[in-house]
Amino acid sequence: MRNPKDVVILVVDDEEGLRKAIVFDFKRKGYQVLEAGNGAEAFKIVQDTHVDVILSDVRMPGGDGIELLDKTKNLNPELPILMFITGFADLTLEEAYNKGADAVFSKPFDRKELLAAVMKATSTKEEIWSRKTERVDVDFKIELKLPALNIAIQGRVLNIGRGGIFVAIDDKLPVVGTEVAFKVDFNEGTPSKLEGSGIVRWIRPTSAENKPKGIGIEFQYLSDSSRQGIIELIQKLKTKAYIPS
Repeated sequence: MRNPKDVVILVVDDEEGLRKAIVFDFKRKGYQVLEAGNGAEAFKIVQDTHVDVILSDVRMPGGDGIELLDKTKNLNPELPILMFITGFADLTLEEAYNKGADAVFSKPFDRKELLAAVMKATSTKEEIWSRKTERVDVDFKIELKLPALNIAIQGRVLNIGRGGIFVAIDDKLPVVGTEVAFKVDFNEGTPSKLEGSGIVRWIRPTSAENKPKGIGIEFQYLSDSSRQGIIELIQKLKTKAYIPS
């Protein structure tokens, strides 16, 4: 985990009182914090200044958070990390994660959870995905045997992003927030295995627009036998999507 004094956070919200409160919280924790009142102002800062994390509202006059997300991900899919804090349903969770948002918080939000998300996001993937929880039982289990990852993606059975996977599921779907254990074995190609646990961040309850029914899972832990292979694959893919649709 990086030292807070080395992390630059940009807080973007047209509601000045809330913006100042978030800025105060993170400065108190030792972070470098910048602020902007809308997406257009924020993007100018991103172009001129190094920023590690953006915490942004979605709906703002003078440039919204969705436009800011699209523009920043066009510059660099990996950085800055962008998390939405919103009180509106301007886009679905699936759309937000597929566009590249690393997290979505609804107003009113838990400040401790927001801090934990920033700390996690500014750690390396090796640090994040090697932390196995003590819990043995999970709420939902997925076991698949597939020919190869590229075939699974082409067949829309599975897709992988910077921080998680989409898995097509025909049976009853778990709810958002469910902890999931997954084990996917590939008969050929690299990686040969995808195994670990995660959290369901969005669901697609029915097939739509040639997209199958399924769930978006954020990685929480990847097994020793699959972690490095998945990290290398994500680095090669350079996808904007955090959890792909």
